[in-house]
Amino acid sequence: MPTHPAQRITAEQIARQLGISRTTVSLVLNGRAVSHRISAETAKRVLAAAKAAHYRPNIIARQLAGKRSCVVGVLVSTVAVPDPRLLQLMETMAAARGIRFIVGHAVGTRERVLDYLDDFRARGVDGVISIFHNHPEYRKIVEPELLSFKNVVFYERPGDCPGAEAEGPCYVEADFPAVSRISVEHLIQRGRRRIGLVLANVSFPYALQRRWAHLKTLVNAGLAADEALVWILDERTPAKWMQPFTPELAARAVEDLVVGQGADAIAAVNDLYAARLMAAVRRSGRCVPDDVAIVGCDNLEIGTLVEPPLTTVDLNVKAIARAMVTMLLELLEHGTVPPDRRAVVIAPELVTRAST
Repeated sequence: MPTHPAQRITAEQIARQLGISRTTVSLVLNGRAVSHRISAETAKRVLAAAKAAHYRPNIIARQLAGKRSCVVGVLVSTVAVPDPRLLQLMETMAAARGIRFIVGHAVGTRERVLDYLDDFRARGVDGVISIFHNHPEYRKIVEPELLSFKNVVFYERPGDCPGAEAEGPCYVEADFPAVSRISVEHLIQRGRRRIGLVLANVSFPYALQRRWAHLKTLVNAGLAADEALVWILDERTPAKWMQPFTPELAARAVEDLVVGQGADAIAAVNDLYAARLMAAVRRSGRCVPDDVAIVGCDNLEIGTLVEPPLTTVDLNVKAIARAMVTMLLELLEHGTVPPDRRAVVIAPELVTRAST
């Protein structure tokens, strides 16, 4: 066993090993091979050599030399993270371009959340990806702080952007109104007329959009937009939206919507809620989908494990991740994104299974 740390290999050493220039190695490791027309084969050789030698950039030295750190801060919330696959996919895609993530799990007091952003600054991050800014308790203090960073990409359009440039912030989001629209239209095509909606809260913009689109789609189809069929966890129960959706809470929702309001279908905020609702419907002595059809959202693996398999709406997380990383790389490379590409909305897709 060695008694001293392994010596850090440098870009210059990789260049000598491969018989190419140090500039070429640096451009590849900085994710700039394409923009400088370095061949794919050369880039592949450099990345393979760097990986084999466990190459790690000296961030402090890079900053002193006025170069990018190739590190990006990602601000998320442990109680409001949308889909863990999004972070995983973004990190994998960014790593392929030489970008590393530092993740800040924003929990606790407002001061603690701001501490994460200060930590990003201290580490000299090249940019920030925010999956946290629309949290209702932190929105007004977090968004202005985020906009003080040079390169920021938001997941979901910020609700309020004081100090933003005239062309607006860079963001990518799912088409949440379309989630409700295609869910309701599918259920109507299946002959359902009393369609409920189950949400955890209406504190986040996506939830407000889904509620509005759900009711509007019913009206457009000539059906009543009955607010009694919109069941919101933190309004109908003493529970808070960040708490788990327990079997007891699911039973309460089924009692209110199916027994009390005669719902013959329910669109749930996500697949986990939908799975709980399916179980609660069965415990009430009813069948899915004969008595109550259920639609989820996210297309998680659990949808194929429940019985009957769950109809759901796929937000196309891979496309969202790709759009966010592409936007981030353009910011890092050029310092800006043209106004017509600063907002990207990804269309969802219906995945039809046996629950409807």
